[in-house]
Amino acid sequence: MSMHPLKNNHFEFELVAQNNLRQFYVKLGTPIKSTNNPFQQSALDAEYFYNTSSLKKIILCLSGGIDSESMCHAFLQAQIPFEVVFLRFKNDLNLFDIKTNIEFCATSSIKYSFVDLDIIDFYESGKYFEVAKKYECQSPQIAAHLWFLDQIDGVPCLSGNPIAPIWKNNKWFFLGLPGELHSTYFKYFLINNREGVPWFFIFSPEMIKSFLKLNCMRPYLNKQITLAADYNYLEKCKSYDEGGFRVKPREDKFTGFELVKKFYDEKYKTNYGIAFNEHFRLPLEKIFPFPDEYFQLIPKEYFDGL
Repeated sequence: MSMHPLKNNHFEFELVAQNNLRQFYVKLGTPIKSTNNPFQQSALDAEYFYNTSSLKKIILCLSGGIDSESMCHAFLQAQIPFEVVFLRFKNDLNLFDIKTNIEFCATSSIKYSFVDLDIIDFYESGKYFEVAKKYECQSPQIAAHLWFLDQIDGVPCLSGNPIAPIWKNNKWFFLGLPGELHSTYFKYFLINNREGVPWFFIFSPEMIKSFLKLNCMRPYLNKQITLAADYNYLEKCKSYDEGGFRVKPREDKFTGFELVKKFYDEKYKTNYGIAFNEHFRLPLEKIFPFPDEYFQLIPKEYFDGL
């Protein structure tokens, strides 16, 4: 069984602590040859993932977002067998989020099922804390996702998202590239020696570069984009649209935890998710503080020929 959660294990990460300074490093592998079409490249990567997996029971973990639906289209294009599983909260607390992709699966004749979770009990019983502690995770939401992965019988695949370069402090910085927080998904597969994909849209260096070849990325590569806020949800949607994915932007961008936060706001008379953060997020951040510095090691070949 392979421990490598991405092609050739090309995404590496490490936390270095010295002299009371915590530094987190990520490194991307070098692209060799990619297509000019992210949709075609994603299908090639889906096929590669299937062919190199020792288990042939591929489980796509879908939410209601454009990322996970785009991943699903890639696997359909590759014509390999897969199933879809949704994490469903008790009392339909995340139905507003997952219903879009449920409808997509139903109309596309894709087999899907649910893993049910009493999300309120998950937090109040402390189950979330035990999961987060195992993986040194600062996010109570990600803890729920990791619990979800444990319930899946097969090889899980999560979508993640494409990444985009901005020119920041006289060097390239990839927005959307996992830092310490989202590298927790990678730690899950490595710690459990489990096959799976934690971030499909950076599965290979070639997939990353195929997105960079899009016309909508020209302002980024020309160093015109210097603020992280300029790469928003609609900008990401442009990449999917131009990249050949048959998906449409959602009217609203959800995380799936909006009603959970509202539940705790009403319970503790707060607003904007303050109670949820105070009771569940801040205790984790206190135990597992974020790094002082974050570094990305990016080969120059990503920008060659663009």
